[in-house]
Amino acid sequence: MRKTMLTAALAAATLMVPALAGTAQAAPASGWHCKTSSKTVDHPGSTAVWDDFDFKVKTCAKRSGGTIYAKATVDIDGPPGFYGYSVVNSARALVQVKRSVSGPDPVSKYKYGPGLGSKMNNLNTSGNALYTSPTVSHKAGAGSSYYGDSVLQIDWKDDGKGLRSYAFSASPRV
Repeated sequence: MRKTMLTAALAAATLMVPALAGTAQAAPASGWHCKTSSKTVDHPGSTAVWDDFDFKVKTCAKRSGGTIYAKATVDIDGPPGFYGYSVVNSARALVQVKRSVSGPDPVSKYKYGPGLGSKMNNLNTSGNALYTSPTVSHKAGAGSSYYGDSVLQIDWKDDGKGLRSYAFSASPRV
């Protein structure tokens, strides 16, 4: 009798597993809309043969209620030989929320992200670093379309030119 009850219980459980799998809810999406773009920059203050920095910037935006958020992630692939070497005097990420209009898109809100220079001056032994900007937020106007935009501003060591700006692709509109 016990064996029959156990067999019946196992059979019932086996039949229920596919039904339960079909009712499981997927994890909610983060809501971020992102675009990644890349740029290679030859260190202008260096005379080394292999001194290129490859930047891969993922610019993201999302709308939550009446607020627009924007942020950027920067993947830095520098020369491995630059580990332990100070390569910039300063660097920062400029993250912006822009309103999409006819003509030039106005900046609604912006924020400078600190810490990019420190990441670039402290590359790992492979010459890499990862930087995430702070998130900027803006109360959106009704019916308007917005997007995130990012610019890296770098004052390269030993080039004497001050901050140089490197623009990357904007996020999709939200």
